[in-house]
Amino acid sequence: MGVDPDGETSSRTALLDAAIRLMSERPPSTVTGRALAEEAEVNYGLVHYYFESSSDLLRAARGRHGSRLLADSMVGGTRPIPLNQVVSDREIFGFAAHVALEGGYDDEDVSHPVFDAMLGMAAEGDQDGDPVHHRATVAAIVLLQLGWPVFVEHNTTGLGLDLEADGEVIRERFFTVLELLYRSIGVEIER
Repeated sequence: MGVDPDGETSSRTALLDAAIRLMSERPPSTVTGRALAEEAEVNYGLVHYYFESSSDLLRAARGRHGSRLLADSMVGGTRPIPLNQVVSDREIFGFAAHVALEGGYDDEDVSHPVFDAMLGMAAEGDQDGDPVHHRATVAAIVLLQLGWPVFVEHNTTGLGLDLEADGEVIRERFFTVLELLYRSIGVEIER
């Protein structure tokens, strides 16, 4: 078995990446060990070789997902995930929505590297600010960002707008609101 740059075997990495892809597309409870092995193009026995169960693999994938977002999209936690990426990358919004809807972030031992990084940026950018304001603002930002891909079409048509004709205006207003929220905690955001 090959070893990837992180020192993991390529089969283990393939399983973790497959879990992230599958959880981005559907709820974790519907992702089986066999589906993970098939998606990763590895033997099913490797699910249990590297992880005790498919549940353990999915848990490890949640950690890898957060760490990857922090390292890559947030450049080590030094900036927020760009707005366009959050609302268009299914591995961000799909993954977060599916995992959250099934309570996957409720475990006490689950880390939240993206939240922690965002709160760190808020504490640095708004040093005299209220930590409760920082937390509430980060919560509002994430709620808005994750809600966009799910509700934009419904809300747009429900309000008598045409997403194709009015989409740029809607997107501009949405991004402006997010930028205002970020600025309220001393953080600049890239579109």
